Amino acid sequence: MNNDINYVLDFIIPQGPTGPTGATGSTGATGLTGPTGPTGEVGATGPTGPTGEIGATGPTGPTGEIGATGPTGPTGEIGATGPTGPTGEIGATGPTGPTGEVGATGPTGPTGETPTIAIGTVETGAPGTDATATITGSAPNFILNLTIPQGPTGPSA
Repeated sequence: MNNDINYVLDFIIPQGPTGPTGATGSTGATGLTGPTGPTGEVGATGPTGPTGEIGATGPTGPTGEIGATGPTGPTGEIGATGPTGPTGEIGATGPTGPTGEVGATGPTGPTGETPTIAIGTVETGAPGTDATATITGSAPNFILNLTIPQGPTGPSA
């Protein structure tokens, strides 16, 4: 018989509240800085080469005299006329001038003849057509001819 007993124990331990933060401890001592080491020796400078000589600047010479003005040359030929330039813009229209005086009234003309109008033919046109009127004859005697369209047929009794 196997006497091994496996127990699994789960314990729940209650946890209390977090306590206050403690004071910060003092800063420790700073260590001493060691002494600076010695500076190394500077090496020897090499020899400088010879410098060439610069010659001395010579004195400025005197200014020469101004010579006489020469004669004026002949006038050159006149060149060809260039092309005509573009036409400029048309200017604004000026203001309208004042109205002129009214002229004299002309003489009265002769009295014309009184026209006469006589009724000529009166015809019946086809239903749905337009009415027409024509005038014939010569002044002062005119004749009026009429065409009147026929109306629609009415109801029968």
